[in-house]
Amino acid sequence: METDGSISADEASQALASARSARARATWGGYPAWYWFATGAVLATSPVAVLLPDGWYLALLAVAVVSMAYVARAAGRARGICEGWTRQGMSRREALVLYGPTIVVILANGVASRYAGWLPWLPIVAAILVFVLFAGAGLTLTARVARR
Repeated sequence: METDGSISADEASQALASARSARARATWGGYPAWYWFATGAVLATSPVAVLLPDGWYLALLAVAVVSMAYVARAAGRARGICEGWTRQGMSRREALVLYGPTIVVILANGVASRYAGWLPWLPIVAAILVFVLFAGAGLTLTARVARR
């Protein structure tokens, strides 16, 4: 974009802030609701994998990882925005709100399953909590950015 004459630092910073806001709205606002539910369901498989015997949990997690890649690709096509893993419209705070609690629950379930003995209901509760936390945070963040 070209301008006639020079622009002030305030105008430049406002234009930059406006561009960042528009990028975040386009990125977050384009996520379909099914993406949050599908990704939450795939993430919820990791606590449940503890219940599987022998090496079946590795097969389940491999299927989950491949499924996650397909879900992410389908969501990108649905949004019409192709961004790589490193350039996202998501701020660090939003990433922490979205992924932080989910990761904490998954890790806490792993530690509890290891040291608390055999509690068959614990992975199921953790899987439900992972799904609710991720899908809820994703839907909330999408709605919040869309209101900007």
